[in-house]
Amino acid sequence: MIKKKICKIDKIEKNNFFKIWIEDFKDEIIVYKYKKKIYVKSSICPHFGGPISYKNDKYLFCYWHGLKFSTENGQCLNQKSFKTCLIDYLYEVKKDYIYVFKK
Repeated sequence: MIKKKICKIDKIEKNNFFKIWIEDFKDEIIVYKYKKKIYVKSSICPHFGGPISYKNDKYLFCYWHGLKFSTENGQCLNQKSFKTCLIDYLYEVKKDYIYVFKK
């Protein structure tokens, strides 16, 4: 299992979200807080590799094709035939830092 230190918790408090490329994961991840819970997901759209961004506490959004994904479970909200979800990552908060894991 790979464990990576991502950012201080206050970084997502100030900016609503944080994105970072993790070479060991071969993925860019997005860390955000929604309803007082932290979420860590891939910020690469599973449809065609477009960039995912966090939109106003409502959903995650792919700029390439307009796909919207649930902030909680990563499911596509506006294309019901698209079944692939955003990748979720396990995380822990330790001494004010967020760490993510990949098996």
